[in-house]
Amino acid sequence: MRIIFFGTPEYVLPILEMLHKAFRDKIGKSSGIAAVVTQEPKIAGRDKFLAYSPVDTWAHKHKTPKFHNPSELVEKEISADIGVLASYGKIIPKKVLNHFPFGIINIHPSLLPKFRGASPVQASLISGENQTGVTFIKLDEELDHGPIISQFKEEIQMADTTESLRNRLFERSAEVLKTLLPAYLQGKIKPTPQDDKEASFTRQLKKEDGFIDPKAIKAAMQGKNSKKKWKIPFIKNYSLVPSAYSLERFIRAMQPWPGAWTTIRIKNNELRIKILKAHIDTKDAIRKTQYERSNNTSPVSRIPYLVMDEVQLEGKNSVTWKQLMEGYPEARLV
Repeated sequence: MRIIFFGTPEYVLPILEMLHKAFRDKIGKSSGIAAVVTQEPKIAGRDKFLAYSPVDTWAHKHKTPKFHNPSELVEKEISADIGVLASYGKIIPKKVLNHFPFGIINIHPSLLPKFRGASPVQASLISGENQTGVTFIKLDEELDHGPIISQFKEEIQMADTTESLRNRLFERSAEVLKTLLPAYLQGKIKPTPQDDKEASFTRQLKKEDGFIDPKAIKAAMQGKNSKKKWKIPFIKNYSLVPSAYSLERFIRAMQPWPGAWTTIRIKNNELRIKILKAHIDTKDAIRKTQYERSNNTSPVSRIPYLVMDEVQLEGKNSVTWKQLMEGYPEARLV
């Protein structure tokens, strides 16, 4: 079996490594990977050096042919039975889709047709889903639209960030693909069309998407919900009520990039502050309930509030919220 892999970031390497090892030739000398297609290196850092993608680096290490333009596969007649795509990050031209006898399998980290597009893991966390999963589809010309080959579900843990959940999804995808791929090539699986009426969409995250209104944070830290709904810009037609729970989920969803942030006023300066970690607590509400009971009044229900655990002012080291307030007692969320 000859496979061409399309991918870019580090978290897809478990899939690439599995394909490399599991689908060698019969004598075990030749890799199952005929070539990789990944994004071109980008200029990075103050020294303006070329930063190669993790998949590019893997290909160099394993002496595997690599391409930065998928059309080169057709032009240079690089043959393979099937393509496997995981977070490649660019559109695949029709002539490349038609280049493979069995097409290209796209590994998408959501339960399609829910959360098509570039940010499905973040969307699953923000929306408060109890579970998400991975969908294997046969790639076509539309965005995450192709027929479904297989799906699996994965529980979302209370402390999951985008990084932890995404890593787990792709590690498990490698295990599933090991048996799924031969069955698909043998014609044992018939892809089924997606229900387009149930589709929802996400877009690529931008740096500014991590912003949280400081008034919403202030309210959540006091155990209050904001009255104004918050439109999440990278999830199409989606908004939520800012609360302790929804803001805590959002903070986790923004890790590792772009990171959740807000603005804080210190004296006459408005500064950006990153919110690295937060949690939900109810201790103050519990104490109030006990006080009410001791005075034979009606008990008060537990009210969750947001606790900021770790924050970072621009240009400074990360500190706890308590340390920030001790260092800048005049600081205000406004």
